[in-house]
Amino acid sequence: MSRTVRTPDVFTRVAAAGVVPAVAIAAHGAAGGQMPSSGGLVLTAAIGVVAAMLLQPATRGRRLAPATASAVGILTAAQVAGHWSLAADAAHAGHDAPALPMLLTHLVAIPLSAVLIVVGAQMLAVIGSVIASLMPPAALLAPGARPVFWTQPGVLAAPPVGGTGVRGPPLGF
Repeated sequence: MSRTVRTPDVFTRVAAAGVVPAVAIAAHGAAGGQMPSSGGLVLTAAIGVVAAMLLQPATRGRRLAPATASAVGILTAAQVAGHWSLAADAAHAGHDAPALPMLLTHLVAIPLSAVLIVVGAQMLAVIGSVIASLMPPAALLAPGARPVFWTQPGVLAAPPVGGTGVRGPPLGF
């Protein structure tokens, strides 16, 4: 069984769930759009969660290029859905924003986000594998045994020097 830690799966899900709404809202802000209402924010965040659920199985166990291509496809679809959800938002529907800044923001942010998510997940997998290889196997520990931090030495190193009494002047003075 592989000793790879599952931290990259969590990283992929959390990163995708955060990147999708952040990029969608930032692109609309770069295009001069209004701040979306709470309903638009919740819908965009829900799209990010769905993208996170799709992204993690699409990139797990793949090499860098295919995983990045899958991530770009899923993040692009999520950005399109996020754009339409923000455009359909009641407080956001009436803006006449130029499309070029929004398009440039999406064109830069989607591939950059995909590469950062995939590379970050692979780096965490490598770091987790190295740390797991440095740890002792769990099978060597006795079941139910508590870790021992200090034990009494079996043989004293030298005979005790001095008396066993209380520190003070000698008796008889």
